[in-house]
Amino acid sequence: MEPLFLIVSKSGPALDALGILGLGLTFLAALRLARRDHSAAGAAMAAGAAALLLGRMYFMLAPHLMDRGFLDAAGPVVLALMIGVPPLLVSFGMAGVAWGLWGHERGQRR
Repeated sequence: MEPLFLIVSKSGPALDALGILGLGLTFLAALRLARRDHSAAGAAMAAGAAALLLGRMYFMLAPHLMDRGFLDAAGPVVLALMIGVPPLLVSFGMAGVAWGLWGHERGQRR
């Protein structure tokens, strides 16, 4: 287990980049599905993938873009939004992708 931990801990940015690439490809595939089949399930899947992509990019970039001065100047409302919105994006993104997959599969059975 220790060699696997070392690989994951040392190649974190590379794995993050692959995750972003995978979410982007999922988004593009869902858009293609929505346009080809004119399905609401494909649109829900695309919206979910976009929300996941935005949430993941926020989690990756926030530590690098926000310093102490920015956080002090932001104020309590913006700080609460910065804490609350990314988990909501990820949660609703997962729900959108799952609902889109379920709805598309259900529509294919008819």
